[in-house]
Amino acid sequence: MIDEQRLRPGARLPPLLLLVLYRGKQRWKAVTETRNLIELSPDSCLWPWQPQVRYRLLDMGSFPNDELARKSSPVALLFRLEQPQTQEGFQALVRDVKNWFRQHEGCERLRALFTELIREAAAKRGMSTTESGHLLEENTMLVDTFESWQKQWFAEGEATGKVAGKAEALMTLLAERFGAVEPSWLQRIREAELGTIELWFKRAVVAPDLPSVFN
Repeated sequence: MIDEQRLRPGARLPPLLLLVLYRGKQRWKAVTETRNLIELSPDSCLWPWQPQVRYRLLDMGSFPNDELARKSSPVALLFRLEQPQTQEGFQALVRDVKNWFRQHEGCERLRALFTELIREAAAKRGMSTTESGHLLEENTMLVDTFESWQKQWFAEGEATGKVAGKAEALMTLLAERFGAVEPSWLQRIREAELGTIELWFKRAVVAPDLPSVFN
């Protein structure tokens, strides 16, 4: 506001709320006031000049998931996206997000934000989302799941005990997502080292097209 010169000369700033939005797995245990971090007696002559900043903590993982599911607000939906979900629970969450936007038209910027958040959450859970159309307007949110591919990866890898098993799993995944794979790509996979194959496999889960996996 100051940089944009939106304040009249002599005017003060509006009220400030310092907010910490925490999304870590462990619960937050740090203090929420800076003066509690300072090793100084309140009787000291320096105490009045110590910074006294206090922030409001929102520990997203501390809210019970079932309690959030009973609330109908973007904040509750956002917090649910940050918490562990089963595949069925995640699909139910996506339906709740879609229903909220059906009931609240004109929230395009917020819709775009949730679209990206859902894509990220789906990728973290090993799920693929369709690339065409608006994610929150599609009838089917999740077109494939990573679970079956992951099982095949480990099954074939354990069966062969070689890089070839994982290479075969990668080729199967690419065929499932993008259709027929050109022989030149298949040859690159067969000649690649284990670390490279693992990198390509992770990319293949969320890549929009085949060249994005290898480039």
